[in-house]
Amino acid sequence: MLMEQVRHSFSERVLRDMGSAVLVLDKKGGIVFANTPAYRMLELDENCCREGSRFQLLAKSDYNDSFNEAIFRAFCDTQKTVFNKVPYEAPSGKKYVFFMSCSYLQDEGMEDHQLVITLSDETEMEEAKRKLKESSLTFTTFLVGFCVWIIAYALWDFAGRPFRADFMTHGVELLGIVMLLFIIGRTSLTWRDLGITTDEPWKTVRTALIVSACAVAFFCAAKAVGRLINPNLFSPGAPFFDISRFGLRQILYIITAGIQEFLARSVMQGNLRRILVSKHKGVMAIVISSLIFAGLHIHLGFMFMIGAAVLAGLE
Repeated sequence: MLMEQVRHSFSERVLRDMGSAVLVLDKKGGIVFANTPAYRMLELDENCCREGSRFQLLAKSDYNDSFNEAIFRAFCDTQKTVFNKVPYEAPSGKKYVFFMSCSYLQDEGMEDHQLVITLSDETEMEEAKRKLKESSLTFTTFLVGFCVWIIAYALWDFAGRPFRADFMTHGVELLGIVMLLFIIGRTSLTWRDLGITTDEPWKTVRTALIVSACAVAFFCAAKAVGRLINPNLFSPGAPFFDISRFGLRQILYIITAGIQEFLARSVMQGNLRRILVSKHKGVMAIVISSLIFAGLHIHLGFMFMIGAAVLAGLE
């Protein structure tokens, strides 16, 4: 009798200290035991283990059908351990993905079976897998669009550039819009996943203005140095700032620049960070996306490509 009490106390202590959630149900579905992780994750009522309490965790919720079905199926199979990966929504609305194992225990001389349910929280792992899969799909789709654009550029150049380079830039913007619609329609990536947040809008605007000011200063200095070295590097006789070239197209560029920013930062950099496996994947994502972004501006010449790569890297 004493050994039985010691064994019971030891088993209960082990179950209580486990990191996984553990539930013990009797053959009628009554909750015999629940450890602390089970109370926390399943959001059980503190009186759920009273005599006569039944296991009715959100049975009316369609989201938990797989969870409840796995437990009911385990009640029907007393000969083996049942393993399942099931979703679960707690009463507060928080969602989990559990790796569930259900097995029967029966002490000698006892007629009643007890079903032991162990739940390991794999929510973060499943979320990481989902983001990796969707990021891979998104970036693969982008690469297809990038290759199509390069072929279109080659055809445009082969035909003697029959229309202005601005139309080729519109092709880049169109690719950005297509990728936005693809992400919204075919993935569950959130704006935060894409690096687009509005938590601190003024801080974001201030950072963008500082980066833009630094970029303008850099290119002004580069132009000044270039004109000193080679006066014919730019249009001879043209003013340093040619205001006459500023028109509707430049005003609309404020909008199209946002599309290109989304393409460079969210589609390329954000997805590359999730796809790459490297200690320095953040830096590699910036470098690779900057080079691709530069390639998308090949129709505007070498110097413009360098500028696009530098700006993409600064962002």
